[in-house]
Amino acid sequence: MRIRSPLFTAPKTHPQSAMALAAELLLLIITTMVLMPWHGANAQSALMPSNDQDHLVLPGNVTEPIEITRFVASFADTTRKLGFEEIQALPDTAFQQSHAIPSFGYTRDVIWHQLDLTISNDMTKRALLEIGPNYLNFIDVFLVPDGLGDPVWHTRLGDHVPASARQYGGRAHIAALPLMEPGDYRLYVRSQSNSANLIWMTLWPATDLVSSLSFRDLASNVFFGFILALGLAYLALGLIARDRIVVLYSIWVLAIGVTAAVVNGVVLSELRPEIPWLNDFLLGTANIITYGVTVFLWLYIIDAKKKHPLAYKICCAYGFFILAFAAGATTDLYTVFGTYIVPSHSVFMATMCAILIKRAFEDIHNPRYWAFLVVLAVPTGAAIMIQLALSGVIDATRLRLELHSYTLMFHLVGMGIIMTMRLSRMDKERVTVVRKAEETTSLVEEQRKLISMLSHEFRTPLAVIQRSSEMLMLRLTNHKDDVLERLRRIQLQAQKLARLVDIFLTKDGIDTQELSLARKTVPINRFLQEFVAQTTREGAEVQAALSRTTGIEVFIDETLMGLAITNLAETSRRFAHGAPIHISTHRHSEMRVEISIPCRGDELDEDEIAMISDALFRRDMESQSLQRALGLHISQRIVVAHGGSITLRQKGARSIELCLLLPCE
Repeated sequence: MRIRSPLFTAPKTHPQSAMALAAELLLLIITTMVLMPWHGANAQSALMPSNDQDHLVLPGNVTEPIEITRFVASFADTTRKLGFEEIQALPDTAFQQSHAIPSFGYTRDVIWHQLDLTISNDMTKRALLEIGPNYLNFIDVFLVPDGLGDPVWHTRLGDHVPASARQYGGRAHIAALPLMEPGDYRLYVRSQSNSANLIWMTLWPATDLVSSLSFRDLASNVFFGFILALGLAYLALGLIARDRIVVLYSIWVLAIGVTAAVVNGVVLSELRPEIPWLNDFLLGTANIITYGVTVFLWLYIIDAKKKHPLAYKICCAYGFFILAFAAGATTDLYTVFGTYIVPSHSVFMATMCAILIKRAFEDIHNPRYWAFLVVLAVPTGAAIMIQLALSGVIDATRLRLELHSYTLMFHLVGMGIIMTMRLSRMDKERVTVVRKAEETTSLVEEQRKLISMLSHEFRTPLAVIQRSSEMLMLRLTNHKDDVLERLRRIQLQAQKLARLVDIFLTKDGIDTQELSLARKTVPINRFLQEFVAQTTREGAEVQAALSRTTGIEVFIDETLMGLAITNLAETSRRFAHGAPIHISTHRHSEMRVEISIPCRGDELDEDEIAMISDALFRRDMESQSLQRALGLHISQRIVVAHGGSITLRQKGARSIELCLLLPCE
């Protein structure tokens, strides 16, 4: 099966496609609801005899379906050792008659049921007895005339009976009663299961049963196919969108589909297992998965991870604890699961619904909570009822067992609409992100082209400035030293600027973000002395204090390192107001040398210090701050490219120290 969603392949989002998908989903669900295998198809429409409350009277042949569950009285054999003769010897008062469906919860006890019936006329056609539910492990049926003596007829049913040994194949447990003469009879039914032990029985004429089973086969197959397709669609969409919640929900849908299919006998009719425990394994495993996954889905819905982190961890452990029971789906461990976990899970879901209702009323204008409230709270109420009924906490009735089927379909319809809206919104966001990424890429490419063009435009005037300064120096050799000094400064600055253009404004520099360094080994003292001589000018004096640095050499690009120190010095000069800038140098460690530049002044407040710190240590600065501190940012890149670092030390109120650490030899 190949599932492809246009939500993730179309270049543009079309709301009509989402609406069409929702309409198609709704149509398919409505069709499925018409054909869905409700329990009512089994016996709800059967004739309810108006005989005495505890006694069934048949006029002869069974001509239409008769629901006989209400005539059943039951006894629980907690020892699991009583034989048929011992059960016959029990007084009638030992058997209790229920006004609802006889249900004993999840138990390994052997349950005995008895039903008295009277035949008024001879039977010429064998009546068919259907016993449900389909997941009961062993069902032994005995027919005794007058309720005494040996049984005149006996058969064994149940999902642990191999398919080859079953009298009738198919999804239901069916036995053909013998032809009975007029008189009184007692029917004994012995049932045993590691799952919920409840029972309902119906008498059918052959033609009506065939019609009913045919309809149920069609309905079950359509329903299972729908659930399978829906679950796989959610799984595919979740994997494509990389949405873990959608994937988790798809697992829940598939598990609930398998559970419904097994309960409706699809495994018995289609797989026809010879392995006794296969039906139990599929039912138990799928059912446990639905319980466990439900926990994680509810935690996501109420956003427990963010709002209740401790409760989130506890509930996650509870969810994994539930899933661990899957290892014993065919053993008595599943009975423990049904006895304790199922009621506790009902409490958990009721608590989640209460939290959801509280959130909805606290944030009454948030449609998300109201959507979940409608789609989840109503089905959850029905789910809690069926869980408590199956576990024996409350009486099992047709309404409590069948209501969940309707609310499940209501939930699938609602969640289908919500999922369609969610995936449509995600697709819109994806398209927006892709469009912005394309625009950003195009803009960056244009910027790179512009910068590359500008680099060529910068080189020409810089070359003119350099050559002009050289020619002037040659012609003005007899002039004052200050004129020549200024020309040398112009020439030096032009060389530095040309070097920066070559490094920062070339395509390679933009693409790789790496600096092309022309490094060589330089004595640190000579480098700093030359730096001071080149940068000192009238009103902007720079002084260097060299401490224990004789013989220390550094492997640097002199032009770039000079620029880095110049930017630090200029930062200090902003607050010095004409005072000399003092640069101190000393050996920081055996492998590093430290160059420190103090920075102090009345204008050096916390905002200025924060801006300097951001320029040195942050990449995601605001554009306005980056423009003011671009030199510091460039200095940081240059020093890092040399294997060094720049640190900022707080030296008191309105005073800091910019420290440059470089590897040395």
